[in-house]
Amino acid sequence: MDIGAKLREARESKGMTLEDVQQRTKIQKRYLKAIEENNHSVMPGDFYTRAFIKEYAQTVGVNPDDVLEPKQQETAAAPVQEEREAPSRQERSQARENDRPPRRERKGIPYLSSIIIGLLVIAAIVVVVLVYAGGSNETNENNTASETQQPNEDQVVQPNDEQTAEEEADESADTEEQTDQAAEEQQQKEEEAAEPKLSVAEEGTASNPVTTYTLENAGEEVTLTLAAEGGDAWLQVGDGSSAGNVYTGTIAAGSEPVEQDVSDLETVTVRTGYSKATKLQINGQALDFPIDNDVQTIVVNIQK
Repeated sequence: MDIGAKLREARESKGMTLEDVQQRTKIQKRYLKAIEENNHSVMPGDFYTRAFIKEYAQTVGVNPDDVLEPKQQETAAAPVQEEREAPSRQERSQARENDRPPRRERKGIPYLSSIIIGLLVIAAIVVVVLVYAGGSNETNENNTASETQQPNEDQVVQPNDEQTAEEEADESADTEEQTDQAAEEQQQKEEEAAEPKLSVAEEGTASNPVTTYTLENAGEEVTLTLAAEGGDAWLQVGDGSSAGNVYTGTIAAGSEPVEQDVSDLETVTVRTGYSKATKLQINGQALDFPIDNDVQTIVVNIQK
């Protein structure tokens, strides 16, 4: 019995229609029908044909190796589709850094403190002069009564006034330092709150797992990076409502990663036919596959 007949018989034995299989696998009905009719000429490529047959078989409960063995004897490795050119992550980061306005330095507080200290010093000098002048007048008056009594008001008052000015200057410096420290702590809290946070909302299970992630504080620009390691990876990237409408293709093992700008999307879905070779990142954070299935789907809910 050929591949198409085996899969059709398995599907019908489960009471499933082609629409049911399409709903579960997200593979277009015309490709499913072509597989059942063994009309592989309409398929997008031999690699896709094997991937679609494998996913079809898993969905209807057939061991993929039983139906893929004859197919593997007919063809060699799958063709690699031309990747879309996209700016590298380093170029995008450099462009964002060049567009960012320079940070303003906090100059107001030191300048105000200098004025306060200057006023305090002037006030201290005025007090010393007044006290010294008053002491001199009193000394002249007392000289008529007794030359032995010479009150030195300058030695009594001047040290106290200078000490007061120094204490006030120290307090002003402490206030300035505390203000700067509070401003830095507030800025640090704001920066930490704005850091992007990726978490698993729900792990996928069963034969066709779907794992859901949540990306909080994503920022204005969101980049999805697709790569393959240890094997070729067939991928579909969609906006959550339609599979593959953002990107569809095969990434060869060890080739340059493909970057997709998904800044305008609230939800992005990634479907792979070979999870072991697929490497995914969003804004530099890894998207892992929780179980050991070849065919898996990752859904990321993006929160700005």
